[in-house]
Amino acid sequence: MMVRVGKILLMSWVVAICAISVYAQDTHLSQYNYAPLELNPALAGLNSCDYRIAVNARTQWNTVSGGNTYATFGASGDISIGRATKFNSFAGVGLSLQSDVAGATSYNTNRGDVSLAYHFMVDRKNGSSLSIGLQFGVNHRGFNASKSTFDAQYDPVTGKYDPSLPKESFARTNMLYIDAGAGILYSVNFKRQRNNIYLGVAINHVNQPNISWYSPGLYNASGNDKLYLKTTIHGGGSFQVGDKVWIMPNFMLLFQGPSQQYNFGSLVRLRLGNNNSTTFFYAGAQFRAPLDALILQTRLDFKGLTIGFSYDINVSKLTPASQTFGAPELAIMYQGCLKRKARPFFCPIM
Repeated sequence: MMVRVGKILLMSWVVAICAISVYAQDTHLSQYNYAPLELNPALAGLNSCDYRIAVNARTQWNTVSGGNTYATFGASGDISIGRATKFNSFAGVGLSLQSDVAGATSYNTNRGDVSLAYHFMVDRKNGSSLSIGLQFGVNHRGFNASKSTFDAQYDPVTGKYDPSLPKESFARTNMLYIDAGAGILYSVNFKRQRNNIYLGVAINHVNQPNISWYSPGLYNASGNDKLYLKTTIHGGGSFQVGDKVWIMPNFMLLFQGPSQQYNFGSLVRLRLGNNNSTTFFYAGAQFRAPLDALILQTRLDFKGLTIGFSYDINVSKLTPASQTFGAPELAIMYQGCLKRKARPFFCPIM
């Protein structure tokens, strides 16, 4: 039984390493709407008032390899510029930071991005807007080669590890590279601003930088080990179905090299208190495909403050290793006004 468990853990660890090093996927969040600048640079400055601050924290696969697997942290801030009324177009600028650490080798990815956006008021009557954004950033990746083990160091018969056997050599164990992306978002409000829908598309890593550990420099002449271009399609809406009840369906589709991810779900939004109250409670779920996880979500809005919590229940083929446990994730966001009174604006509810 111990041998079988050991094999399951080893296989899970190999899968995790392959996902990082071979397919070069980005990190992901289950509460992606609460990390707006990570989702789409076109969202910079598109908030319910003047400025927005968000932080995110997530851990994953804590039951695999002694809990030494994935930990993701992020923070962002953005502000609107030149917004006087709900009828004029305006700009937005934002800064986002993200750090991800994985595994016993402390494989880390750190990035900082600046996002610039402009929001055009397309139809003042119906409150529709078109937002276009650009993103520029610097990324760092690294790992501790001294803590790495390799296939050649394991006896194929006994499976025992022999540290005296030779390891692989790398041209570098740390790298810096520049990155660029762009995005677009369309949103519209209707029925006296009680309902809204939005649809966005973002493209990241348009320059496809070299991330090879065996070939230094910004570009790899062989064309291998480049960071795949990532396309994100996301959307959703908010529909009032009762005096104090809204349904909020949402989705996100990710395409990056040979990998895909599909999120589909919905939240139920409940107003707490009288009809003038700004306190809302949310509850709902998402499903992440291909067959991966069921995501349970809850959220509370109170005077500009949003606190969201989600938990991924693993339903993939790695269930024997994960024991169905997945990823707890916490998101905190605050949207505030530089002036005492909030500026009216047709902002989509996400």
